[in-house]
Amino acid sequence: MILDLTISNFRSVQSPQTISFEAVRDNRLLGDKVVEVDEKLNVIKTCAIIGPNGAGKSTFIRALEALKAIVTSPVEMECPVQYLAGTAFAYTEEKGQPAQIVMTILLGKDEETGKTLTGRYMLAATREKVFEESYYLFVGRSRKMMFERKLTAVDEAGESTYSFRWGKHYRGEKKRVSKKILPGQTFLAIAASKDSLTLNPLFTWFKETLNILPFGLSATSEKQIVDQLTAHPEWKAELINFLWSIDITDIRDLRIQEDRLIYVHTNVKQHYASYFSNESLSLRRLTSIAIAMFESFISERFLVIDDFGMLLHPDALEHLVNVFEGSNRISSQMLVVDCNPGLLKDGVLRRDAVWFAQKTSVSATEYYSLSDFRFTKSKKDMARQLYINGSYGALPITSEYSFNAVPVKGEDR
Repeated sequence: MILDLTISNFRSVQSPQTISFEAVRDNRLLGDKVVEVDEKLNVIKTCAIIGPNGAGKSTFIRALEALKAIVTSPVEMECPVQYLAGTAFAYTEEKGQPAQIVMTILLGKDEETGKTLTGRYMLAATREKVFEESYYLFVGRSRKMMFERKLTAVDEAGESTYSFRWGKHYRGEKKRVSKKILPGQTFLAIAASKDSLTLNPLFTWFKETLNILPFGLSATSEKQIVDQLTAHPEWKAELINFLWSIDITDIRDLRIQEDRLIYVHTNVKQHYASYFSNESLSLRRLTSIAIAMFESFISERFLVIDDFGMLLHPDALEHLVNVFEGSNRISSQMLVVDCNPGLLKDGVLRRDAVWFAQKTSVSATEYYSLSDFRFTKSKKDMARQLYINGSYGALPITSEYSFNAVPVKGEDR
């Protein structure tokens, strides 16, 4: 499970900004929407980032996409950090500074002490080279260094020199890997490819647990759906029941033919078949989300959905959150991004699970939690209305506009 994610100098984010899944201690908040790790730590199942268009809501998702692509790239790729191209903060005073991503992941319990075991990974890099990389394990509050890698010098020819440090608990190849690793590669990926016992769990989290959902409208999305339904044929009935639960009641069967998904629609007198690509965008979107959720119900996943409300009714979004949390029995989590204030309806999300995004006066994105605002039980059902009224910020600022462009001489009028 993920505990927090911090980014800086990445896209619209300048100074370090953090999204946390660690629940605040407040008896007024719903207890069934968290996973109890120990007596001091509860982790939120579903978080949402809400704000106006262009505020930088999706920046955290782009950071996760880039980091996953870098870490899981083929080992023969000489410069995986090139996936950071175009992500550096556009308004930084000093050009060429690295983007930085830090994440803390819950790894279970320490076998010896029984205390909570967490890992903190940090990568600072440009699209050309790594500046710094580190990984620490925390057993309870005790910090144990696994490795540190820092850029120490760049000579006139552009050759980079790094210093490495390893903690006494690190298990895996050290000096042999450090001598061969290229400036544009991560030590995490290369060491994991050499079966590092220390780094394999973290690498596996990126490769398998982190699931960033595509928009669900393309042929690529259809292939992912077909592959999952082929591997889990029992999910066809689950998908039909899911669609029925959201009032799509005319789909009675699903078929796969030549790697294409076919919906069979039935009414009282007749039926017809339709390919995935011919269905409405909303049905394709719902199918993609449902299959991703089914996967998270049988294997622990961190499911990330950008533009959560795209093509979907606000009541459908509430239903999706309820389905995810009601069927999630293995500590999977979900991060969604949306403009829709419907997610602020009381009972959908905890207050500490709602994060707002807005731009500062220098066009940098800042994030802040709904739990930062005081509230009383008498006003607990008013978050959505208070947001619409401007109490929490993160609203679009609109102004008058009319089209006044004068046609160029010779153009059609």
